[in-house]
Amino acid sequence: MAKVKPTHSPKSDVYHDNNKCTERNNIETRNIKPGTGGNRKCKHCKDLDK
Repeated sequence: MAKVKPTHSPKSDVYHDNNKCTERNNIETRNIKPGTGGNRKCKHCKDLDK
C-alpha cells in the first residue's frame, strides 16, 4: 500500500489516496485537486488498502 495525500478531480465523484490506483494515475495533471472534495473514496483505493 502506498498512501498519499487525498486528491480528486472536479469531474469525478470520488477521491483517491493510493498512488498505485490506476484511476488516480489516469487523471490529467491539470484536473488534479488536493483533498477529498467532499467525495467518497474510490473503490480501487479501498481494494488496494486490503
